[in-house]
Amino acid sequence: MEQTQLVELLKSLSPDESTNFSQFIKLSQFNSSRYQRQVILLIETCLEHLKHTGPVNLTKETVYSCVFPGQEFVDGKLDKVMVEAQKVLRTFLIVGRYLREENQFQHQLDLAEEFRNRRLQNRYEQTEMKLQKSLEDAPESYERFYHQYQFEYLKYDLETIHNKGKGDLNIPNAIYALESFYYNYKLLLLNQYQLQQKIAHLSVPERLQQLIDDHFIPAIYLDGSRLLYTQKEIFELLKKSAPAPAEVRQFFNLLQENQHNFSEKCLSDFYAFLRNLCVLAVSANYENMDMAYLLHEIHKDNLERGFMHSENKISRSKYMAIANNALFIGKFDWAYAFIEKYKDELHEENETRDVYRLNLANYLFRSGKFEQCLDSIPDSSPSMLYALFGKRLELKSLYELKSDLLSYKLDAFKMFLSRTSKKIMSDAQRQAHIDFANLLYQLYSSPPGNPIRAELLTKRVLEKKQSAEYHWLLQKAQSLK
Repeated sequence: MEQTQLVELLKSLSPDESTNFSQFIKLSQFNSSRYQRQVILLIETCLEHLKHTGPVNLTKETVYSCVFPGQEFVDGKLDKVMVEAQKVLRTFLIVGRYLREENQFQHQLDLAEEFRNRRLQNRYEQTEMKLQKSLEDAPESYERFYHQYQFEYLKYDLETIHNKGKGDLNIPNAIYALESFYYNYKLLLLNQYQLQQKIAHLSVPERLQQLIDDHFIPAIYLDGSRLLYTQKEIFELLKKSAPAPAEVRQFFNLLQENQHNFSEKCLSDFYAFLRNLCVLAVSANYENMDMAYLLHEIHKDNLERGFMHSENKISRSKYMAIANNALFIGKFDWAYAFIEKYKDELHEENETRDVYRLNLANYLFRSGKFEQCLDSIPDSSPSMLYALFGKRLELKSLYELKSDLLSYKLDAFKMFLSRTSKKIMSDAQRQAHIDFANLLYQLYSSPPGNPIRAELLTKRVLEKKQSAEYHWLLQKAQSLK
């Protein structure tokens, strides 16, 4: 039974949800089938078993004896109870989702419709005024534009019911709200796609490229929304292969000037785009240190605001990005303090703390503690991204230590790249690491004190700017002189 939908959903419940569900199943308006009593016994039996740590041994025979005590096992009888139990559990989850605090506007909107349908005109008008006030007071967000459209459509719907052949039926307001909602969500998706395209090197479908090239927003909507205007600025920056530093700073200033106009969620999203724009600017030119310093300041600001966390946890990618950028600009003490401070707040960290150890290894490498770095690199990694990062750290440390193991490890790394599935690693990612391995081999094979060889290798590295560890490779090639 462990693989059934019912048990899987029950496993996903928090302790508070389990307690609430135990009470919910006793409400006859939600648990009203002829198996009402059996549903209660089934849920209580499953929840009791799930309280215990370790493997859950929920056989049908065991559960059957609890649900139908003293009765002989009949194949299929328990299945009918499970179907009803699943219905009650799904209703519990949907009701809980609907009643969340963030759905208050929807509650009021539905209540207004109920008042209207029950011909309680005064109550309807009072609720309509509350809805209008909540929209006026709310900061700009994607949800507010959607709510504005829902509100205007509600008024239009009421006007059509009582159409007396005069007035505009609130159609102009409904259309304006619909268009504002449409342009905001369309730009949000286009911006996210353009960013993903740059990260994953996607081939853009022709119809989508045409949407990007021909995208136009009427001035009437831009003038009426700082949110939409800000999204348009992101859109224009992402259309470029890499934004200019001055443009990124200009966008940063725009965010600071308008941050009080946006909801916390929208502001957090905009800062996420800003951080990625900084990364794109740095990636386009590793000598552009002012963007890396700006990114560090944004990281510190966003950590204080809580923008880097979700449900009190920080993602592995953000953890690494923040630490790596701080190390890149030489903020070693700050990076180490950050790595240690947030190691217990990592999302999906495993028991051997591989993500923490990998970031610690990176700090140790940047600090020149190469042997300690090798000791800290975890044997396994939660994803290909971290596995590659760990392998690069190992190879770079062995190079710095002038270890005889480097040649063997390089050959093993090249074999790893040749055998890795394209489903796991993109062509661009594979080529970046092949270039890294080839250039590192040439560095390893070149004795220092040879200016001609150093100049040749420096030229080769400069021709491979998309290589993994480009900045480090360039430094090492130049140091051979």
